Amino acid sequence: MKVLIFSAKTGGGHMRAAQALEAVIKERDPENEVMIVDGLEYVNHYFNKAVVKGYKFSAMKLPKMYGLLYRASNNDTGTYKLVQRTNAHFAKKFIPLLAEFKPDVMVSTHPFVSIMCSKLRETVITNIPLISVITDFGTHASYINPCVSEYIVSSEQMVDELEKFGVDRNIVHPVGIPIPPVFFERDDHKEEHIKELGFDPALPTLLIMAGSFGVTDILKIYENLNDLDIDFQVIVITGRNQKLFNAFNTIINNNPEMRVGDIQVNFETHDDTLRRELKIKLTKKTKLIYFTDEVQNYMHICDLIITKPGGLTVTESLASCLPMVLFKGIPGQETDNTEYLTNNNLAVSIQKTSTEDKLHNILHEKKRSNAADTIYHLLKYPERLRSMKESCERLNNKDSAYKVYDIIEKSVADMKEPVILPTNEDAVLLSDAAEAERLIHEFEEVIAKYSGDDFEFMLPDDSEGEYDYENRGYSFIDMMYQNFKKKRAEHYLKKEQKAENE
Repeated sequence: MKVLIFSAKTGGGHMRAAQALEAVIKERDPENEVMIVDGLEYVNHYFNKAVVKGYKFSAMKLPKMYGLLYRASNNDTGTYKLVQRTNAHFAKKFIPLLAEFKPDVMVSTHPFVSIMCSKLRETVITNIPLISVITDFGTHASYINPCVSEYIVSSEQMVDELEKFGVDRNIVHPVGIPIPPVFFERDDHKEEHIKELGFDPALPTLLIMAGSFGVTDILKIYENLNDLDIDFQVIVITGRNQKLFNAFNTIINNNPEMRVGDIQVNFETHDDTLRRELKIKLTKKTKLIYFTDEVQNYMHICDLIITKPGGLTVTESLASCLPMVLFKGIPGQETDNTEYLTNNNLAVSIQKTSTEDKLHNILHEKKRSNAADTIYHLLKYPERLRSMKESCERLNNKDSAYKVYDIIEKSVADMKEPVILPTNEDAVLLSDAAEAERLIHEFEEVIAKYSGDDFEFMLPDDSEGEYDYENRGYSFIDMMYQNFKKKRAEHYLKKEQKAENE
């Protein structure tokens, strides 16, 4: 089986889901071929740059605006139509890739790429199955496209949500977001591994994962944690966020007795904006990690994670039965994730301290923030923590990646009609935009001329078996012609009906 997986780098979750699927597909059958493609980068470098950088900038600097755009594009508005048109425009860029790799199935883990792939099927450039993986706990209209074969979603609740968008619930599979199966494993030697890290197994262990966004907020939370009069220890994973790593590393270097593990050297980021935060007085032992591909090992030994509500991180936490404290979700998909997780007792959310709360804190000489208060009560009174852990155990989707593989395999096996894929010649033709436009114009002229007649005699001569209908389906040119014929017929039918009504 040849599987073409499209993803994108707007946040790390889309690509991690693709990589988890790749590993399982190859594990199930070593003869399977998998290709992961960054769909946005493939169609246009500058388009990808605009989307990725635009997402990061608006999410970090203008979150309210990002939230408004996210909501606007979730309805049938000008914003929604612009998103659809822009991404559909780039769909034909995938034709050379399809012609070269000749996949049996397409899988998309990003909504923009799902739009493009759906367009390929809608215009009959290909008819191979399209599996859309929704990597969040809420639904957005950009994921909903007319030619998606199957949807993969995180929960039963999302089946109902997709049905409201007009999707047949029979093609929606609540098997969970695909993640590496190692997250579902349990650490039978937890105490030994905590000791190996240099920690005390008798104390609670907190995991802080800040991801690629934000520095000041997570440092403030960390500073407030060190003010708590309760014993615990901390593991901080900054990912590839060099600025955040430098800040934590400097703080810990200023409090060397609290460092667990080796001393690490700062990256050269030349940032001088965090002087106040760098003077934090530490009271909790801390292990600092820049990047690791063994996140599951740290999740399995921790009692609580403090993180942003990104789709893949919370799914991995859920699989590891690790209760979550969520901070500063980006308006849009992350606030949707937060709502689902808190409503199902899987997480608690840190809310911004209100003016009223600040006044109350001043009057009562209380210095703890909402973040510190939330974490204090979870550690001081662990009944809630146990309850959240039980909810994680009950609601996580074990072996999600394997279940997605079964759906992919079944979709390929269920293909009854001849497979349509573009040829290399088609790809060359479409690489010349002017030539493609000329052909389209010629077809439109022919259709306009014979709009009321039978078109069958105009199909290409197949006397020499050039198109081989049974084994390989129609060529792309024939498919494009048939599509124009269909569209033109629909146009004239509507025109006739309008004339009759008048």
